[in-house]
Amino acid sequence: MIIIKYIIILFIFLVSILVGNLISKRYILRTEELKELKGILNIIKSKIQFTYEPLPEIFYEISNISNNNISKIFLVAAQKMKEKNAMDAWNESIEETKTNLSNEDVKNIKSFGKTLGQTDKEGQISNIEVTESFIEMQISKARKEEEKNSKMYKTLGIIIGLAFVIILI
Repeated sequence: MIIIKYIIILFIFLVSILVGNLISKRYILRTEELKELKGILNIIKSKIQFTYEPLPEIFYEISNISNNNISKIFLVAAQKMKEKNAMDAWNESIEETKTNLSNEDVKNIKSFGKTLGQTDKEGQISNIEVTESFIEMQISKARKEEEKNSKMYKTLGIIIGLAFVIILI
């Protein structure tokens, strides 16, 4: 009976560490997703500036670059552009795709879609540049939050796990 008790205590300790690490990982992933989005916007800007490919084709190409959440946004948007305008397809794809982005990130990334396919080349490029500068600020914020909160949640998971161990022993 005592062995079962210690196994349960060990299990609770390991689960609390795992939960702390999972919460911590969200901060790391948010920073990575923002960096990737910034790079993708740079690709879109170059394609709009130097090629005459339609947006759905550009988005399909981008979705093939990697297999993470950000590329899924572009894949869903490209698929939805067959039936809807670019702005609606973009907004719906952001809503449907699960990411680690904050609500503020999502709100401002949605604003990028307002002029997708509706302005001339220069208007779209300037919109991309504005979005890139916003993302750069968000990356800076995300790094600070990651430094602060990532370590805190890992430590908190260990401390809570130890608290349960002490209480249950």
